[in-house]
Amino acid sequence: MTDNDNFEKKEIQSDDPMIQKCLDIIRNKKAWVEDLCDNGIYSVYIGRKKYFQIQRCYNNGTKYNININYQTYKFYGSRPDLEELYRLCNSKYADKSKERQQNALDFLRIEERKKTDRKHLTPGQQIGIAFMLWGSIIIAIGIISYVENKKTQRVNKQVEAYEKTLPADYLEYKQAVEHYRDSLMHAKGR
Repeated sequence: MTDNDNFEKKEIQSDDPMIQKCLDIIRNKKAWVEDLCDNGIYSVYIGRKKYFQIQRCYNNGTKYNININYQTYKFYGSRPDLEELYRLCNSKYADKSKERQQNALDFLRIEERKKTDRKHLTPGQQIGIAFMLWGSIIIAIGIISYVENKKTQRVNKQVEAYEKTLPADYLEYKQAVEHYRDSLMHAKGR
């Protein structure tokens, strides 16, 4: 905003074409109002184009600042047409704020509904799932024990073959056999 402190104080009548054009713009159904800092400085848009900005100040009386195309116009005193323009901007902004608040509440209701609409399992389904898990655990234990049993059988066959290669005095070499058995049991991937 440019500040024109040297701008002449001139009384603009209610039939001022600039103010009338601003009133026409704010009354357009497609117009929407923003107040970025919630400080009473309303910017009026249609689509993405900003048409004007209005601010009301109470320093030593009422003063309205209207910014159009980066040019600030200052109006002093009580002006019914400017009061109406400011009121319309405030009203449109309040309506938009209520709409945003309603949209937020609707979103929260949808999220709450999603949480409560989850399907819960019936007791029969819960029991069925428990039995499937229990059966899977039993099958896993059976597979592991089968693999260990096969390994033990393979090791026993290799030990028997090794015992046949030993001399007749078997008792002397029993410790060597036990050592060989242990090494085969701890060997991986054989």
